[in-house]
Amino acid sequence: MILQCTADRGIGPAAMLYSNHVDSITAAGIILADVWNNKKIIAIDQLGDEFLDYVQDGQNIEVKEDGSVIVL
Repeated sequence: MILQCTADRGIGPAAMLYSNHVDSITAAGIILADVWNNKKIIAIDQLGDEFLDYVQDGQNIEVKEDGSVIVL
């Protein structure tokens, strides 16, 4: 519910990226934000542990419409 509420207020994340499977509580918040508030949050899971090893604080990440994730 917190994720859904932050999205409704316009302060939620644009995307959530996961090295493994997204957890069910977060998935529920993403779905509620879309269904109840018409706020889209992109969620991409199973990016792998290499993704977490590669990404550092302060890096920009671009998410393409096809689901591609590019670390800039």
